Amino acid sequence: MSEWDDKELRRWLDAEAADAPDEADRLFASVASSYLLRSDPPAGLADRVLRALPAGVLAPARPLFDPAASWWARLVAFASVVLLGVGLSLVTPRQLIGLSADAVSLAARFLDGAVAWGTAGIGVWTASLELLGTVGQAAGHVATTGTMPIVIAANLAVASAAFVGLRRLLPPREECV
Repeated sequence: MSEWDDKELRRWLDAEAADAPDEADRLFASVASSYLLRSDPPAGLADRVLRALPAGVLAPARPLFDPAASWWARLVAFASVVLLGVGLSLVTPRQLIGLSADAVSLAARFLDGAVAWGTAGIGVWTASLELLGTVGQAAGHVATTGTMPIVIAANLAVASAAFVGLRRLLPPREECV
């Protein structure tokens, strides 16, 4: 009988009872490394386990959808390669140059559109900055010259006139009972 340190075992069991899994795992590793002997598996164990399994358990599992494994996917891939080869063999150099010119033209149109879009975006941005600068200058002028009450009164007068005009244009609302 070896000397057994009861304190380590009790600390591990207390950690398990206290529902502290990290501390319990650390303490169990300490107890196991101190008192349990490490043993290598016996030779041939894997072979005996594999022989004990029922037949068909180790058959390779086929995925639910594997297009490369089905006959029709292989047939479609083969047909597309054949059609591509036949198509390329029937293209004359004149047609190839025409297709290349069309591709370059398309790329140039796309680039022209992208440049136009970017230029328009920059134009809108600069116009917005100029407008905000002008409004800021006007607000600064109004705030520093003491004309703020006059501007507020003018805004109230315009809003009141708009309200009165709308009241005269719109018919009175009939209440539904």
